[in-house]
Amino acid sequence: MELGVLPVSYAKATEPPGGTAPWFTNAVTAMDSLLPRSYSDESGLPLMDLRDIRPDLILAVNASFAQWAYPDLVQIAPTVAWPGRGKNTPWRESTSIVARALGKTAQGSELVSAVETTIHRAAANYPTLTGKTFLVVEASAAPGADFILHTRDSNAVRVIEDFGLVSSPALEGLIAQAVPSSSDRGPVTVRWPVDRSGELAADIVVVSCPKSDQETLRDNKVLRGIPAWGKQAIAVITQEVDMFSLVAASPTSVKWAVKTVMPALARCAWRSVQ
Repeated sequence: MELGVLPVSYAKATEPPGGTAPWFTNAVTAMDSLLPRSYSDESGLPLMDLRDIRPDLILAVNASFAQWAYPDLVQIAPTVAWPGRGKNTPWRESTSIVARALGKTAQGSELVSAVETTIHRAAANYPTLTGKTFLVVEASAAPGADFILHTRDSNAVRVIEDFGLVSSPALEGLIAQAVPSSSDRGPVTVRWPVDRSGELAADIVVVSCPKSDQETLRDNKVLRGIPAWGKQAIAVITQEVDMFSLVAASPTSVKWAVKTVMPALARCAWRSVQ
């Protein structure tokens, strides 16, 4: 939409309340328009809905569907699928792909540069962020649940690296010992036992969890074994919105994360050196 084209329809997301990310809603409002028609793909690709919508172009650069569905999609409209791992295309690459598909290549490059400028200007307000090491984990208050640790192939890690932080030197060793938890249809993540949380060494640990679990996780001992806990350098963010802005990375979601996630990281960075 930041390229000036409002989609005729969009898939409801599973994470944000109501299925619509706030940055998407804000972008539609900025275009002085109403939200487009939405559809659900939780139970599979809704080919009938897509045929009814009759789009001129299908953009699926951050989607993930079975290979057999692609021939059906191109019968509906020209379809641009993801280039590598489903649901994990880097935001610069997805912007470039969409811009080319819309015949707006130059505008796409300008948009990437504009978002990078937004990131750099915001990060300049938080000099303690630069060079701080970090890890990204997902946590749950469910008894016996493992941590889900994000590798450098995850959009969440890529975006935080854009903010000037660096992945913890411990990450590769952790990955080598962990059990993979994702396939080629999502971001690369691994499972890490909660009882080995003391090995999650980093200046800052970003913990994503459902909003309903946040108070429980803070009150019990799930997070207290993480070394960053002692310096109050654990940034707990909501899975439904702020984590989604990182993993479903786009120009609009990254700018949202600049306003919400970056300040949380900056507070942790300051505490980590006290």
